[in-house]
Amino acid sequence: MVTDADAVEAVVFDPFEDQWGLAHGLVEDALVIDMGTTAVDRTRDFAGRIRMIGGSWVDAPVSGGTVAAEAGTLTIMAGGSDADVARADPIFRALGKRITHVGPVGAGQIAKTANQMIVGLTIGAVAEALALAGRAGIEPARVREAIFGGFAHSRVLELHGERMVTGDFTARARATIQQKDMRAARDLAAQVELVLPGLAANLALWDALVEAGRGDLDHSALVLAIDPEGWDHA
Repeated sequence: MVTDADAVEAVVFDPFEDQWGLAHGLVEDALVIDMGTTAVDRTRDFAGRIRMIGGSWVDAPVSGGTVAAEAGTLTIMAGGSDADVARADPIFRALGKRITHVGPVGAGQIAKTANQMIVGLTIGAVAEALALAGRAGIEPARVREAIFGGFAHSRVLELHGERMVTGDFTARARATIQQKDMRAARDLAAQVELVLPGLAANLALWDALVEAGRGDLDHSALVLAIDPEGWDHA
């Protein structure tokens, strides 16, 4: 479970010296499980390379953040053959609570891309709404409290909204990671020739946040890209 496709390739295949990667020490019929968030096209390429040397691949990205990881209640989205996902199941049961076999290799990463799109877009929606409330003269914390329980209620409003109104941007999930995932969604949309204007607008905010030198902050800090000067209520 590493950061991105480059990290997966480095660990599994050692593209630099081509001698120290996991692929060089796999036993016959070995199973490689990638639980990070990795680009779909590269996931399929990695799986093909492992098959060529007699192994199998399961992509099983997770959701739930550090809280769920520590509690062993991660949501796991698996891509691979029925047999390979069944082999991985005991490991998944130790780490997660909700485990879904989405489809063949790459399907787990497609599901995670959809997940990250929803997270990123929802963080943007909450940030814009709270920034608007603050600019309009109402305490954003009160607005957040007022809309709890209605259709706008979400885990993002609960967790990330609280970080926004308190100004606690200590990283639980870094903004650079969210930016990477939104870019992966953009790339996948381009590959399947689908125009997603909301994604494009949201990605521009993540790019602005990182370019402003705030990439190591929590992804709830997206509010600073929306109203960097007016967000002084915390």
